[in-house]
Amino acid sequence: MENMDEHDSDANMPLGIDSDGAAASRFRKKRSKVWEEYKPIYMNGVIQSAECHYCHTLMSCKGADGRSNGTSHLWRHHNNCRAKEGFDLSELHDTDFPYGVNDIDPLNQILPEPLDDMNLVNHSENDRLRSKVWMDFTPVYVEGRIQGADCVHCHTRLSAEKSTGDLNQHTQTCSARAGTSVNHQKGGLFSSSVPIFKSRVKDELLPALTNGKVQIAEYASRFHLGYNSGDRTCQNQHILALPADNMIPMEQDKSSARTPDIKIRKFDQEASYLELTRMIIMHGYPLSIVEHEEMKRFAKGLNPVFNMASSLDMEEYSTLLFQKEKSDLKEKIALSSRRVSLSASVWVPHGAEPTIKYLCLTAHFIDSEWKLQRRIIKFGVLWSSPSNLERMIHCKEACVLESEVGAYNVILEAIREWNIDRKLFCLTSVSEIRNSGSISKLKDMLIQRNCLPIRGELYNIACVDDMLDSVLSKGQSLLYRVGDLLERFIQACASSSLTQQQLLEVANDVGMKCPHEDAKWWHKIYFRLEVLLHFKKLLPSEEFVSVEEMKIVEPIYKILRVFYRVVEVMSGPVCLTANLYFHEVWKVRTILQEEACTEHSDVASMIREMQEAFNEYWAKSYLWLSVPVVLDPRFKITFIEFRLKRAFGTDATKYVNDVAEIVRELFHEYCTPVDQPNVKTSNCEVHNVEIDGFDSDLLEDWDQHLTAQTRSQLLSELDSYLEDGLLPRKDDFDILNWWMSHSPKYPTLSKMVQDVLAMPSSAVHCQAAFSSESPVIHKQWSTLNIKTIEALVCTRDWIS
Repeated sequence: MENMDEHDSDANMPLGIDSDGAAASRFRKKRSKVWEEYKPIYMNGVIQSAECHYCHTLMSCKGADGRSNGTSHLWRHHNNCRAKEGFDLSELHDTDFPYGVNDIDPLNQILPEPLDDMNLVNHSENDRLRSKVWMDFTPVYVEGRIQGADCVHCHTRLSAEKSTGDLNQHTQTCSARAGTSVNHQKGGLFSSSVPIFKSRVKDELLPALTNGKVQIAEYASRFHLGYNSGDRTCQNQHILALPADNMIPMEQDKSSARTPDIKIRKFDQEASYLELTRMIIMHGYPLSIVEHEEMKRFAKGLNPVFNMASSLDMEEYSTLLFQKEKSDLKEKIALSSRRVSLSASVWVPHGAEPTIKYLCLTAHFIDSEWKLQRRIIKFGVLWSSPSNLERMIHCKEACVLESEVGAYNVILEAIREWNIDRKLFCLTSVSEIRNSGSISKLKDMLIQRNCLPIRGELYNIACVDDMLDSVLSKGQSLLYRVGDLLERFIQACASSSLTQQQLLEVANDVGMKCPHEDAKWWHKIYFRLEVLLHFKKLLPSEEFVSVEEMKIVEPIYKILRVFYRVVEVMSGPVCLTANLYFHEVWKVRTILQEEACTEHSDVASMIREMQEAFNEYWAKSYLWLSVPVVLDPRFKITFIEFRLKRAFGTDATKYVNDVAEIVRELFHEYCTPVDQPNVKTSNCEVHNVEIDGFDSDLLEDWDQHLTAQTRSQLLSELDSYLEDGLLPRKDDFDILNWWMSHSPKYPTLSKMVQDVLAMPSSAVHCQAAFSSESPVIHKQWSTLNIKTIEALVCTRDWIS
């Protein structure tokens, strides 16, 4: 063997010693140079093991017969010891190294070896294998003795320590054995599942199984080095073994004899990086967390061979994950073949005075399985301060001034990246974006290119959250007076420990979450009103609020309660279909109309101002709010006519006709793509016909007749839907499921429904809807460049 001396054997070296001096004398007679690399370990005067000078691994030097087992395995360890090259393996003994000892279910963790791969220790074991039953089993050895047997048909492991009676009984009942011809020496558990592993490590593993023990560190090192041959087939495999002293006899219960196959797990560095990247993105951790000493120590404790990435590596992996998820989402949108609605909101970085603003663009669509989807598709710079020199240097970003129409550039770039210029339906945006000149410019450009349905009538939609804030701002002075009243109430309760405790109990029982410090001003007032009214019910005798003050409190409480519920529903985590928006907005109109009759002059004056602001919104939004309701089989045009008569009185007929005309015109556009190709084809076929020296299309009138006839047939589909009876109202009605099941009856109308019902009413997500601040970028991410921030924000939205 390589690196072995001429007489490299321990056969001539006595195992016993009389004294330390004698031991040293006899040990010096040893001719093998390998002992220069090891420290002998004595027990009862006999060399039991050898300790490596470099990695301090203990190697067994005693065979099953009590005599020396040579130094071949010592040479092998020495040749592959990584500690010689400066790698400290001492920590492997204190960690859950993947090649370590597994102390669960001991018998089932021993690797079985086919008969032709095992050197039997004694003749008695050979004799036991003469039974024909072993044709169907693979023996499992512990301490050189047969302890168990694996069925080569069903891979069940049975005890075979004392007799083969259980094995014979199993062969009679094994369902997998019937009709199967398997050579147990070639078709064992591992010969088919991991042949490469077995063939490569068999010769290296067997010497280490002396006394049923595995010299873990030696073979972990060899596996990690991949045998220094460049072949990584066997690298990063688990060796599952247990010291023989801890072996437990197998249970004799036949019903529990079946055990799962042993799985040899692999360590994948790339997969570990991917999971680490997902964790960082999901929880908003800083990318530099991978460079923290605590994180490195924690990862090393889990797996010493894991190489921790740097923050730059994490940035690269985040970008790669973003590109992969983006590709999948683009494919999903492309396959849906439906239009996409967009919503645009403003985000800011963490800090009191942000020097940069971001535009977050979200796509809303109903996929091919009729599921409503909401995905962020673009995150770009809306505005940045020209004085932020440090960011321009660190992030290599040019400043974006308001005069450079940042919203126009970001949205147009997203339309091009996602190839949705011909698939746009509508845009819902917050006031800061909607009122900018760049959005009007973008709309004109899209209309000019025929990218928007019905001339963009449903394109630029106001965010409902902005509308509610605008309406409430009209009563800000009176609402602040109520806020001062609530401050006095809380101070009065706090003056007594008893009432203070009662106040906290009432606040916990209100049934709504306590607003955060950055909550909207009216949200805090509403929460305190809830606490006040609940407290008065608990202690009616307490006079914290006068009767006159209650005349102001009660109508304001009712208005704020409705506003809160509407925001909670329309901006909640659950995406709503557009047919529900009309009903929520109608609640706002109804409560203002009801409370306008109050006797308190100040309250009445406040509500009138609120109504004026609401009516301004209503006049611009009733159209897009009504169209989805017409496509709800429980309401249709009849319900819109009923509601608009209350809203507009004698002028209602005009508004109802406008809604009906928009629905019909929109449906007509969905019919056009079906007709247009046929017309073009017919024209092309006969365009070159020349009669009497003039080009003439004799069949043009026929094409026009077919087009008109087809359109008439398609329009009858809409008429058929509108004329059908209304469905009964049910709380559990699923409009998407209904249209999916009725799409064969209304094939063209169902396509239009998918696009209409996906329209968003709010551009703000749930948590930001009640916040006084714009959505905030994580503090740890705000210093990164915009491309990395976009990758992190979008990927977090997609994988959450």
